Amino acid sequence: MASVRPPTRLPLAEPAREVPASRPGWSWAYEPKLDGWRALLFAELGLLQSRQNNDLADRFPEIVAAGAQLGDVVLDGEIVALRAGRLDFGALAARPAARVKAGVSVYFAVFDVLADGSGDDLRALPYRDRRARLEQLLAGVAPPLQLVPGTTDRDAAMAWMRPEASDVGIEGVIAKLLDARYRPGRTDAWVKVRQVVVVDAVVVGVAGDPRAPSEVVLARRDGAGAWLQIGLSLPLEPRLGRQIGAHVTLTGEPAVYTSAGGFGRGRTQYLPVRPEVVVEAEADPAVETFASRQRPRVHRARLDLDAADVPLGRGESG
Repeated sequence: MASVRPPTRLPLAEPAREVPASRPGWSWAYEPKLDGWRALLFAELGLLQSRQNNDLADRFPEIVAAGAQLGDVVLDGEIVALRAGRLDFGALAARPAARVKAGVSVYFAVFDVLADGSGDDLRALPYRDRRARLEQLLAGVAPPLQLVPGTTDRDAAMAWMRPEASDVGIEGVIAKLLDARYRPGRTDAWVKVRQVVVVDAVVVGVAGDPRAPSEVVLARRDGAGAWLQIGLSLPLEPRLGRQIGAHVTLTGEPAVYTSAGGFGRGRTQYLPVRPEVVVEAEADPAVETFASRQRPRVHRARLDLDAADVPLGRGESG
């Protein structure tokens, strides 16, 4: 019986702006950051533990069945869904039969091992040793189990920060200290760096006081020219909120709700405004195709621009 038992706390990577470089005493390994659901697979128990300690086994039976061949192991990874050559986060919410009907394949992209059947708890080992054991364990294993690519070459890892990587569902880079043990909770031994782009967007809603909104709802035009929301912004600096509030015009429509972003974060009420005020915002590259799940960060108001100046996105209407 594996010495690691559910529920088990997972390490959570600290966000960073840049991919760290190795230096004496700080050697990093790098992996692609995939767009999926984090989970622990307790293979012999047939249990797939989510970050919230829910069992996802019934939702992803193909992963549990594949893990059964490995014996008494515990694996950490990302559940991802592949549709038409790119990762589709939304497809993970579908039931197994619906995924099959839609042509969606599910994979468990594994990046760490907590127990490998030896009976030992591997969490105290440095990451370099756990990675070596993981590569040996998964050698020759077929999908839906999949070893996440890894490298110690920062230049090679930077390919995962390019826009074309976002097109297939790679969000950026995870960097891990080679000498670090598996530490639960938020840890600076794991760092996540998301791809970001700066785009112009139009304010279509304001949350809080319309004269000094705390957040704004942003939109861009799709490939056919229709306005589509790209999300609720992160909280605005008060001075920026006042500047935007001085130039927006309420439509007079009743307040509506929009997602506050991510699971368990509820919804935010906002008042619709005319699509007139342009802002510069930072977001992940999926914002171009209206598939972004990260809240954009507004840098400044672009009062020198009109809504007509905002370029078309790559999404299609309908």
